[in-house]
Amino acid sequence: MGDIVGAIDRAIDSCVRIPVRGVRIRHCVWLAAALTCFPAAAHHANSAYDRDTTVRVSGTVTRWQFINPHAGLWFEVTDDDGGSVEWSAEFQGTLDLYRHFQFNKDTFQPGDSVTIVGHPAHNGDPTMSTRIVIFADGREANVRSAPD
Repeated sequence: MGDIVGAIDRAIDSCVRIPVRGVRIRHCVWLAAALTCFPAAAHHANSAYDRDTTVRVSGTVTRWQFINPHAGLWFEVTDDDGGSVEWSAEFQGTLDLYRHFQFNKDTFQPGDSVTIVGHPAHNGDPTMSTRIVIFADGREANVRSAPD
């Protein structure tokens, strides 16, 4: 590893050192080299959702997208005032949904009744990270507990 660092340092030393807003280009090149040498450690987090709160929302399916990186379900919900609100539910990737729960592009159809249990958005938007799906016939799928 030391040989690689030394080679990078020598290559950078041969670059023109031009101050840019108080930071030498050499430092920027080092940072770029460091960031590209190591793989990203993780996928994005679910920080948009409140993991300390669980909600249960029932409605009628309007759209189902069985695509990566995350499948999505949209469903129309009647609010307390009798109005209509479109909720969305984010799922994990299609491979897990298919392999563990046999979900596919036809799992939900517009007009299907569904109940989703999950973690709501921190910002109050009508969206959630899905934990459990309850189908109209009463079947439940805990989509966050893959048997692996």
